[in-house]
Amino acid sequence: MMKGEYFEVALEQVKELAQDFDSNKGYYLSPEYQESEVRKDFIDKFLIALGWDVNHEIQKNPFQQEVKVERGVAAGQSQRRADYAFYVAPNFNEPRLFVEAKKPFTDLCSADNCFQVIRYGWNAKVPIAVLTDFEEIAVLDCRYKPDVDTAALAVIERYHYLQYSDTEKFKRIFYLFSRDEVSRGSIDKFAQTLPKRRGKAVQRGLFKGGWQPVDESFLEELDTHREALAKNFKNHNFELDGETLTEVTQRTLDRLVFLRFLEDKFIEPKYYVSEFGEKGNPWREFIALCRRLDNVYNGIVFKKHDILDKQTLKVDESQFADICEELSHINSPYDFNSIPIHILGSIYERFLGKVIVVTNKGVRVEEKPEVRKAGGIYYTPDYIVRYIVESTVGKIIEGKTPTQVAKMRFADIACGSGSFLLSIYDLLLCYYRDWYNENPEKAEKAGCIKRDDGYWHLSLKQRREILLNNIYGVDIDHQAVEVAQLSLYLKLLEEETTASTRQYQLELQETLLPPLDKNIVWGNSLVGMDIFNGQLFPSEEERKLNPMDFDIKFPKVISKGGFDAIVGNPPYITYALGRGRPKHLNAEVAYLASHYEMSSEYKMNSFAMFYERAILLCRVGGFCGYIVPGTILINKALTKIRKHLLETNHLLRVVSLKYRVFPGSEMGDSAILLVKKEQIRNYSVELNQYNSEDWEINYSSGKIRSRTILKLQEARIYLGAADYRILRIGKRPGIVPLDVVAKFYNGIKTGNNKQFLSECRSSEEWQPVIRGRDFDRYGTAKPKWFVYFDPKKLWSNTDETKLRTKGKVIIRQTGDRLCATLDPTGHLCLDTVHIIYESIHDHRFLLGLINSKFLDQFHQCLVPEFGKTFAEVKIANLKKLPIPQVGLSEKAHHDRIIELVIKILEAKKLQGIARTDKDKEFYESKCEALDHRIDQLVYELYGLSEEEINIVEGKALTKDKS
Repeated sequence: MMKGEYFEVALEQVKELAQDFDSNKGYYLSPEYQESEVRKDFIDKFLIALGWDVNHEIQKNPFQQEVKVERGVAAGQSQRRADYAFYVAPNFNEPRLFVEAKKPFTDLCSADNCFQVIRYGWNAKVPIAVLTDFEEIAVLDCRYKPDVDTAALAVIERYHYLQYSDTEKFKRIFYLFSRDEVSRGSIDKFAQTLPKRRGKAVQRGLFKGGWQPVDESFLEELDTHREALAKNFKNHNFELDGETLTEVTQRTLDRLVFLRFLEDKFIEPKYYVSEFGEKGNPWREFIALCRRLDNVYNGIVFKKHDILDKQTLKVDESQFADICEELSHINSPYDFNSIPIHILGSIYERFLGKVIVVTNKGVRVEEKPEVRKAGGIYYTPDYIVRYIVESTVGKIIEGKTPTQVAKMRFADIACGSGSFLLSIYDLLLCYYRDWYNENPEKAEKAGCIKRDDGYWHLSLKQRREILLNNIYGVDIDHQAVEVAQLSLYLKLLEEETTASTRQYQLELQETLLPPLDKNIVWGNSLVGMDIFNGQLFPSEEERKLNPMDFDIKFPKVISKGGFDAIVGNPPYITYALGRGRPKHLNAEVAYLASHYEMSSEYKMNSFAMFYERAILLCRVGGFCGYIVPGTILINKALTKIRKHLLETNHLLRVVSLKYRVFPGSEMGDSAILLVKKEQIRNYSVELNQYNSEDWEINYSSGKIRSRTILKLQEARIYLGAADYRILRIGKRPGIVPLDVVAKFYNGIKTGNNKQFLSECRSSEEWQPVIRGRDFDRYGTAKPKWFVYFDPKKLWSNTDETKLRTKGKVIIRQTGDRLCATLDPTGHLCLDTVHIIYESIHDHRFLLGLINSKFLDQFHQCLVPEFGKTFAEVKIANLKKLPIPQVGLSEKAHHDRIIELVIKILEAKKLQGIARTDKDKEFYESKCEALDHRIDQLVYELYGLSEEEINIVEGKALTKDKS
């Protein structure tokens, strides 16, 4: 059925429903007509007309249903979930839309109803939701923190059932909420059109919740509670230092958050947090409950702490009661039944970036030094995490039985709050569950539970075993290890209820949570215990480094060959070594340089070391997948690690992400490299490039032979097969790098000392100077600034002869394209300009080549800079540009290019002084024509094929099989 036909069918079905409602509206609007009836009679049918499989007539599998329907599940005054939650295959973890149903007799858009719906949407990061009794449909903005006093103001659209028959009104509903449109992103697109509320409404105090996603809001609240708790503890226990305060404060918050999770999931039968203080001692009641729950749950959360659980710890009870009151289910906007666990992880990842510091005046919370240096903590987006996990762990377990998978070990050796570990665990849980439903004869024997939906579900015992058997993690931050364990515990209990947990305890006489201290451990994945051989570091430095040997922490894994897969987002830290490897390196850097040869050149990057370390820790045939800065593909300092991944391992796939994966960070492009630990000869590497988060748009893909990459200088990995096609032109006979035929020089470097630069000339010592912005392609270089030329004070070697060469080629440094011209006057240049002061070729010939489309494309293949905010043309890459040797057969092209360059230089000069638009347009057209002719001559000179010309012109992409 065509899209238009589908709309017409839906319209007719909804018209009929509206007529039925109208014909008996007296009864339907009476108090006797219940919510369950209106759902069955009208709302279900309305949603079916929009294309949703509400009754699961097609999607039988309860684990793969796009509509999850709640039938009156409630506890006390609180309903557990929205009446309808909508998903789009294959992602059944993240809801796209919520619909809440009410009986027509009630006031649909009451404050309580609106608050309830907004709370569902906001906690799950769903931007809009629907409230309906069929008589009306209300669309609510869920982007704002829920506040019952202003909730009704979040209604942004409202439709009456008499309007459903109006074609234009129904179009609005259909193209926003129908199944196919939601799958195309209609909800997010609509949300992007909604303005942020501002102006008088905000000034009047409306929208008190404010514009804040749930993760940012909860992080802010945790930060506030952390500071309040730290001051509370310190004010009454002066002996506590910053490190201890950080630990006890986090453990307290972890317990409170975990309790709220247990409450909202109905794993615990009552609300505890709101009741602390009923007996007059909220802190003592809290500690007593933690001690009791430790016997029920085990795990790190309620584990007895030598300071926190001591009777001697003094606490201001009223201040602690205030925190509990704010976090309680009564006052808190947070619904831990709706917040996805990976979002909780993202909150904690940023929370871990700060520590408590004790000062003379008290305590303060501040960023860790390494976080401050990196400009913040940037959580890996969930879709990136899932992609890496599915491409590694998912591939390994494919086709395996649960018995086989149980023997496999998967790790993140820089796990942080545990986002990758959570994703691995979720993948395994789904795999086991699906396997048993496909092999039902083995499900009961394995301990699966058959529920009312007719499908087999994993028992708590099985979920525990999977966690203990398969999941391993390491982090150097002790608090991160605690949070990673907490996150995994939340995932373990995600589907449990009060009844299921109590049944487990009765049957097995075990605590609910398994100990994870052997699975998720505290340590430094890059530094081993060999630092204790001799006195390499002072004692305090040893403590900070926290060395660890994997064969001691994970003896069974290492003894059996290593991990089956290691994934993650390793730290991005650069260590300077210097080309000569000076003797007096920092001890830590010297240690790393001596242990990670494949990652060390004249500088080291921690993410390269993690690749080297991870591959070493994997078994033969194991997988490694990391997201790292895009510099790993082309940076000269990373040549060794590229060769290591290509030559001694099997680089399966390179995914280049040409957008900011981590908004707000200084890091530009990112890349994912998937590696298999096996050595094979000359294989194909799959190349993928994506320019946005919409991974369905694949802007460039192909395959390239590993041999081809290794033949290129520094084994750089480029974005697509077409790039290699262009780069190989530089290897043809008769072509040499530009630095073979020309000599380069840098402009004057003043550094940050602006006293050497001025917009005006005050004395003879001030000389006119050309900057990169003072010229364009073939344009006249007009100095607009002056430099105080004193070679003894300027920050570079200043050979005046080279700087003042007349007729030199000058090339702009800043920019994403090659831009060059001639300087016939011999002006000085700043270091934003690269200079060719001498060549065996006529400088005008070189100018024509450098400004040509072909060499610009070649440069882009060398260093993909196009579109970057801080793009730069580096002299090292200019020197690699291919230049043809000029013999008798090339002489005619050589001379003709020079003629055309002379003409274009003159035309550019005349265009610059033209006074009328007519003349400016004429010379612009002339320059374009001359430019085009130079490009054609360059194609002929280099012997480009039609396909290669099309690549340069952007008319075609090639998939290279070589």
